[in-house]
Amino acid sequence: MKVFLSAAITSGRREYVEAVRAIAQALREEGVEVLNERVADSTFPQPSVDRARALREVAQWLQEADALVAEATISSTGVGCELTTVQMRGRPVLLLYDAHFGFRISDWVLHHPDSKVVSRPYRDLPELAEEVRRFVRQLRGQES
Repeated sequence: MKVFLSAAITSGRREYVEAVRAIAQALREEGVEVLNERVADSTFPQPSVDRARALREVAQWLQEADALVAEATISSTGVGCELTTVQMRGRPVLLLYDAHFGFRISDWVLHHPDSKVVSRPYRDLPELAEEVRRFVRQLRGQES
């Protein structure tokens, strides 16, 4: 199974990079191939990154992805585009957000009309990892 990892990375908005790392780790522990794991690197994107090439890689990974998991606390056009691309292919999506900031979360995260797009709050990294594991198990049909 291949899961695309999505997170806000623009303009130094990386305050949730530890959460993104926890998501990536939980996915790997479940035996999932993590596409776009570079967003878990607090230094990505570096000035030397060829952004056009990086975007082509993202587009390819989005076509390969069986699902998408996003740290969605911070509003991000990129995360929205990635979510929509995967969603339009009929693939499941898990949007995770910091429960402490629920009042600032986008309505597209909290009230998404597509039943394949699931939103879950988390209060700490262990709870975040458990939500990821539960999502992967549901994809595999191991939990309802």
